Amino acid sequence: MVRFAFVLLISSILICELSGQGNWDIVKEKDDIIVYTRKSDNSKFKEVKINMTIKCKMNELVAALEDVDAHKDWVPYTIDSKMVKKDSDTEFYYYVSSDFPFPAKDRDVVIYYEREQAQDSKVVITRSEAAPEILPKEDGFVRVPVFSSTYVLTPLDNGIIDIEYLLKVSPGGKIPAWIINLGVTKGPIKTMESLVELIDSGKYANHNVAGVEN
Repeated sequence: MVRFAFVLLISSILICELSGQGNWDIVKEKDDIIVYTRKSDNSKFKEVKINMTIKCKMNELVAALEDVDAHKDWVPYTIDSKMVKKDSDTEFYYYVSSDFPFPAKDRDVVIYYEREQAQDSKVVITRSEAAPEILPKEDGFVRVPVFSSTYVLTPLDNGIIDIEYLLKVSPGGKIPAWIINLGVTKGPIKTMESLVELIDSGKYANHNVAGVEN
């Protein structure tokens, strides 16, 4: 219980910090998906925030997000995605490699993931952080040194879930910031559209995820 409260506190601080570091600019709106960016105080790469809603059960949504092997089927530019080490049902490490446009080298990242759910509100918070030391570097890839993301999944009325996604990343190596910043308006929209399609396909219907209540 103490650890749960600590994680929620840290997540709340993170969200407040992200909200307080500067104004978010809306850079793309499509259907129910809104993409925001802003300049980072300590990085040349922009931070990203996405807001949207989806109609499904919380178990379905979490099951889709945690199906690591299937990420390459719906997350754009993913070459490979696989589980590395599972500490528990709510904590694990996974590996993702991504296709970058020529002449940039492809990137890969090892991610530590954890999830908690508030017992009263049923809000689910997930946190992902780069853990580059977990696996040796792969030939042909630049290891991403900085990756930090948070999902805040808030159940609303009528089976609707509000999704807030926050992302901060530094791709490592030599690559102009403008190339990465230019792509932040395209990738998030496609990713969230693909997530909705995945949920609507029924692949995770009736899934039960350990530690998650609808």
